Amino acid sequence: MGASHLSRRTRLVMAGGLLAIALAVPGAVSADTTGGAPSIPPAQSRDATIQVASVSVTAKVVANVTIRFTCQPFQVFDWETGQTIETTAGHIEGGGATVIQAQGRTIAWGQAELFGGAAVCDGATVNAVTVPVTAAVAPWKAGTAVVGASIYVIDEAGSDSDYATSGPLTFRLAGR
Repeated sequence: MGASHLSRRTRLVMAGGLLAIALAVPGAVSADTTGGAPSIPPAQSRDATIQVASVSVTAKVVANVTIRFTCQPFQVFDWETGQTIETTAGHIEGGGATVIQAQGRTIAWGQAELFGGAAVCDGATVNAVTVPVTAAVAPWKAGTAVVGASIYVIDEAGSDSDYATSGPLTFRLAGR
């Protein structure tokens, strides 16, 4: 009687252990393995300035980040004359915006690239562009978020460039 009672108890313990493992597996499988929110680089500048002017949310899924920037004239080598000339005609070659928002235990974030478009690089003209950033993890909520932006502008020949990053900035997200 002692041996069968002991084997029954052992079977119950093993069944309980298997049940605990079976319940833990779905939690481990659904864990977020994307690597988390992207980082926002610190503020930097090379012949350009950048400002995140505003952030507005559309239907809780798109944060429209308006970026304003200035850039300096480009020094371009003129192959016909053999001299370096100055030009103010620029082209947006890269950049973008990142939005990160803490929502309880969830970190909602989104990132969007920026490419194309003309820019006047005379050191005074303020260029503006709006980047739509789609929420990647959870819808945006009313509240604070960290926003970062960058811009990379080149001359039409691609021989000179200006660059700036905003660093992490705090904004309040709200619908239009």
